Amino acid sequence: MTVDAPILSLRDVTQLFWSRSPDGWRRRALRALDGVSLDVHEGETLAIVGESGSGKSTLARLLLALNRPSSGQVCFRGTDLRRLGAAGHADYRRSVQAVFQDPSSSLNPRMRVSETLGYVVRRHDLATAQRQAAFIEGHLASVGLTPADSFMGRYPSQLSGGQQQRVAIARAMMLAPRVIVADEPLSALDVSIQGQVLELMRALKERSRVGFVVISHDLHAMEAIADRVAVMHQGRIVEMGRDVFTHPKHEYTRLLLRARLPADPRAARAQLAAAVAGPVAVD
Repeated sequence: MTVDAPILSLRDVTQLFWSRSPDGWRRRALRALDGVSLDVHEGETLAIVGESGSGKSTLARLLLALNRPSSGQVCFRGTDLRRLGAAGHADYRRSVQAVFQDPSSSLNPRMRVSETLGYVVRRHDLATAQRQAAFIEGHLASVGLTPADSFMGRYPSQLSGGQQQRVAIARAMMLAPRVIVADEPLSALDVSIQGQVLELMRALKERSRVGFVVISHDLHAMEAIADRVAVMHQGRIVEMGRDVFTHPKHEYTRLLLRARLPADPRAARAQLAAAVAGPVAVD
């Protein structure tokens, strides 16, 4: 795992969302994140794991600058995002890319693959008009869509879920990012395809030294690719490290590890709900 300076950091971040009380008179605060700190390095895969409502997707939105924290700092190369100048923001937007949960909703259904990726090429001046098709086909081939020219004229509806996700990954990789934030990239895919996408992410990391922040509810799936794991519960990181699979320190982590395909799902969920966040365990 890399020991380089982090490309992204959260520093004591809290995120509040406001809602009305049932009577409509009082505003109530929901603390989605509570004092979260972590670093994201180039060339590593950091898995953020927890059940629904743990705060992991809120964390992803902060890393992508889709939300602003209520307090604390989100930093890019050591500088608070709110203090980046125009050049810094341009660097951030190219360096940090996203892959979303449902690939079918992240691709324009009226645009062919060549048009979807061609827009990125033109918007960022990545290749000349004469080289655009070859540039796109090269990226399609790099994510396992071969022969690449056979995918250029297809619409998203003519692709399988796994192929759609590969197009989304190719689109993110076209800008040569340093980190890709992938929010539940496997949950919309068949189990038979999930392993192929995980292997693709591992290969891209090895080939391009791109880092991944993978948001997932499946702790077991992350064991195949994660260099580090941050376990989230009730808006806090309760455990972080490389050995959470073999030596989990927090009770909530142990419950997550035992919760895969339980004989009684209701009992397993009750156990998870009863787990109380304790001290953060970091190795």
